[in-house]
Amino acid sequence: MSDLFYLQDSRSYVGNDVLWWAEKGQGGYTTDLRKARLFSKTDAQSQHNSRETDIPWPKDYIDAKTRPAVDMQHINRAEALDGTGITLLKPQRPKAYKFNCGGCGRFLSDVGRYCEDCPNCGTDNRP
Repeated sequence: MSDLFYLQDSRSYVGNDVLWWAEKGQGGYTTDLRKARLFSKTDAQSQHNSRETDIPWPKDYIDAKTRPAVDMQHINRAEALDGTGITLLKPQRPKAYKFNCGGCGRFLSDVGRYCEDCPNCGTDNRP
């Protein structure tokens, strides 16, 4: 088992991602473990003692819990597919939900269904 630790700033998260102390010179915090600073056991304990929201996590434990992920903010579909020969289909528009009156069978708009009786037969179709 390694005596190296990551240090979490437990005051906030980015989405579901943990904020780690960044490497010296990177400034601040990071969610990317490749840019996270490693601490010795002594330094991690010392930092936690000076600010209780800085939580030491064993490097081996955290490394075993990581997963690859892609941040949608850093990808561009058109750029990625340029020159690949892949052509994406235009998404089909979903069909609108249609509701017919239970009394006369005529089509009712959402306003007619939820806010008023059927203008044709007067049936109350409200859910």
